[in-house]
Amino acid sequence: MALLQPIHNIAELCAQKNVKTAILCPGSRSAALTISMVRHPDIKTYSISDERSAAFIGLGMAQITNETVAIVCTSGTAAYNLAPAVAEAFFQEIPLLILTADRPPEWIHQYDGQTIYQENIFGRNIKKSFHLPADYTHQDSVWQIERVLNEAINLTQSFPQGPVHINIPIREPFYPIEHEVVKFDKHVRIIENVSISKKLSKEFFEKFYETWKSCDKKLIIVGQQQNTQLSDVLNNISDEFGIPVLSDIISNVMFENVISSHDVFLSSKNESFLQSLRPDLIITCGKSIISKNLKQFIRKYKPKYHFHIQENVELIDPFQTLTHKLEVSSEYFFETLFGDLDMMKLKEGDFDEENSDYFSLWQTANQKSELKLSNFLLDSLYSEFKIVKNVANKLPENSIFHLGNSMPVRYANLIGLSVNKNIEIFANRGTSGIDGILSSAVGNALSTNKLVICLIGDVSFFYDRNGLWNSYLPGNLRVILLNNRGGNIFRIIDGPNRQTELEEYFVTNQQFFAKRTCEDAGVLYLYASTDDELEKTLETFYEMSTQSKLLEVIVDGEISAEVFRKYKKLFTDFS
Repeated sequence: MALLQPIHNIAELCAQKNVKTAILCPGSRSAALTISMVRHPDIKTYSISDERSAAFIGLGMAQITNETVAIVCTSGTAAYNLAPAVAEAFFQEIPLLILTADRPPEWIHQYDGQTIYQENIFGRNIKKSFHLPADYTHQDSVWQIERVLNEAINLTQSFPQGPVHINIPIREPFYPIEHEVVKFDKHVRIIENVSISKKLSKEFFEKFYETWKSCDKKLIIVGQQQNTQLSDVLNNISDEFGIPVLSDIISNVMFENVISSHDVFLSSKNESFLQSLRPDLIITCGKSIISKNLKQFIRKYKPKYHFHIQENVELIDPFQTLTHKLEVSSEYFFETLFGDLDMMKLKEGDFDEENSDYFSLWQTANQKSELKLSNFLLDSLYSEFKIVKNVANKLPENSIFHLGNSMPVRYANLIGLSVNKNIEIFANRGTSGIDGILSSAVGNALSTNKLVICLIGDVSFFYDRNGLWNSYLPGNLRVILLNNRGGNIFRIIDGPNRQTELEEYFVTNQQFFAKRTCEDAGVLYLYASTDDELEKTLETFYEMSTQSKLLEVIVDGEISAEVFRKYKKLFTDFS
């Protein structure tokens, strides 16, 4: 057996377990991993020099495909640079296989180059970490390597999905000698993980329907999730039984009567209006919620019952109202609920008439706030808010909209999208950081033929512009950069906007433009600084091409902050 054969077989094992994409960061210690991945006929590889960007590109790919993507890097601080994407993947539940090369254990902290403590480097922000043996000659070591690879890949895909780390000590020589052929053992050991689908008992549903019937005001809230099929069954429940369904933009639940402007009208300070919306029972599913107003509303106007559908074993209760946790899939639960309610309706007649008035309250508030916001933006000054409205209105059908954190995702959540365009939303809301947004969108675009539009702020863009530092930028990538010369969110949120240190230490004014970055990366650069210029540029911006495009929209941050303050005042007494 060749000395590095067990390392080369890692690629074979990945390929047989459907890890067909690998992001490779250059380095000598990881050379055997890199060479075996590149030379394996069933693995598609990408060479990305910046480890932080590389990991986010891999995350963006896995967001689209829902398949495990391998990330390979060398020893030392290279592994630490993967940490932001690993943390995002952990909390967003995205499957990544992190393979870090390392020095043998006897050389750690011996003043040798590119050497740090890499075991358990990601702490608790990873599903599990493994450390392979440093010597591969004994048959037990081969058995351990294959067993660990099987377990790690299985873990990335078992619910909840997430990143798994394998630290791999590798001794010299790192490279094949002249004329050496890298071979793959097709008989590597494969261990399949057989999962089961959990079901709820008949006894549970009997008690649940007793509770359901005892409550007049019922509400469904959907957090971040990517199951676009959930819209159909929730639409049926809402339409047939008059149940309001609240959906943030990142929930990917869109149908005609969905409540999507809740973040707008729940900012109201009108106590009687808010009290009228108070639910008796809520059912929640999905992960994070963008709307702070919704979270504060539920925390203040607490329901008597709160059922949360979540296969994750962790007890997660952001509304502080949880009474029941159901560890089943959302699709299974709501399909069962709809079928059972339909049968009960057939047998018992309309038992949900009480909910129709409650449904009308939410529908009326949603429609009034949409119209009021639309009229406000129509008459407002040129600002970020107005720009995002125009961008969202012109998004092409069947496209992907990747929303940057800070203000872009918040603006988009207030504005909403057309329910008929079949647009899928992605956003890194696991940790909600500004790092890696552009790189994640690049990963999205590399994994689909659909048009991918990334809406991003200037601080986020320049922080992650190495996302464009590679040779793979596809023609279906569109970046819309809102450049207000700093972190404008700090002018908008309460607290920093009242401090004398606001501009220098929070907004951190910058004078960068994206034109030179685009020239270096071979990205077609476009520019707009007025409503008319934006309107004209968007007419052709979304057209398919062989080249990535970036539209930099220059906007005044102080005017944008003032427009947002006027918007908030407009809805203070909403009812």
